[in-house]
Amino acid sequence: MAAEPAQSLSLAPPPLLGFVQAARGSNSTCLTHFVSTSSFRPPRAELSGWIAIHSCHGRVLCSPPPLDVKPPEKRLLVWNVVTGEQRELPRLSWCPYPGASWNAAVLCAYSVGAGCSNLDCHRGPFVVVFVGTLRDKTVVGVYSSVTDAWGEPTFTQDRYKQFCLLTGSLVGNALYFNKMMGTKLLKYDLTTREISAINLPAQAPKWQIVLMAMEDGRLGFATMQESKLCLWSREDGQDGDARWEQSRIIELDALLPVQALSTEPRIVGCADGVEDILLGTRAGNFSVDLKSRRAKEIGLRGPGFGIFVVPVTSFCTPALETANSGEGSGAGASSA
Repeated sequence: MAAEPAQSLSLAPPPLLGFVQAARGSNSTCLTHFVSTSSFRPPRAELSGWIAIHSCHGRVLCSPPPLDVKPPEKRLLVWNVVTGEQRELPRLSWCPYPGASWNAAVLCAYSVGAGCSNLDCHRGPFVVVFVGTLRDKTVVGVYSSVTDAWGEPTFTQDRYKQFCLLTGSLVGNALYFNKMMGTKLLKYDLTTREISAINLPAQAPKWQIVLMAMEDGRLGFATMQESKLCLWSREDGQDGDARWEQSRIIELDALLPVQALSTEPRIVGCADGVEDILLGTRAGNFSVDLKSRRAKEIGLRGPGFGIFVVPVTSFCTPALETANSGEGSGAGASSA
């Protein structure tokens, strides 16, 4: 039976289901483990031999651990946390040479442009965007789940040299990556396939900047200054030029235990459009709700300064998935 048309509504950003974190298993293999912060429980809670690098609407993009493979042999896998489905992507034959800096992001195909408003998007098509830099070249490739293939890559001779690409964030039609110890962001326009750079504000630190799509759809980032969580957003000026403004400062002294602030907390991750930021501290990991200004401890494995922690959001709540579980036998369908 053909699948019913996906339900499309005007929706708020998808809710946070939990986080995925890299941890070491009993035999020293790398495990990617899902930690729920909601009533949702996935069909499968762990993957062996992979780390999470990005997520979008219930799908998590994974890569082998950094020391396991070099970029030319780079493998990527998309794990659908809601249904349990996994898909390993075709190899990147045009990937940059060893030593290249790279990152990638998985996107719901409905997310580009006006934004996803599809309750069932975790069953729909998706794309993966790969960005790599080496010396004076930048390469971008886009994978489509519809064709199960990478499109022709875009190579540019540009000045965005040696971007050590960190977190990716989708805002409108553009995907943004920040650079370690840098003063610029890399922007890839998904419609025009053009690559450009955006200056960060001079006051921003050159490290621990985490990009995010703000709740109102603007580009923003979060950073730490001692015990203060600082939020910046990119505003349109009256002259048509965009500029950065510090939109909020949240004092963490009243939110976190004293031992958590013995050293400066580390921003581990945040979800686009969701007012929730994960902080790593010596006392553990804490999720800070920016609306209510409340914090709660998250039971991640290992110390609070761990890396490879990725938030997972989805329009598919446990109630919705249970209601849909008996409607046909489409690919990837399962009950949560």
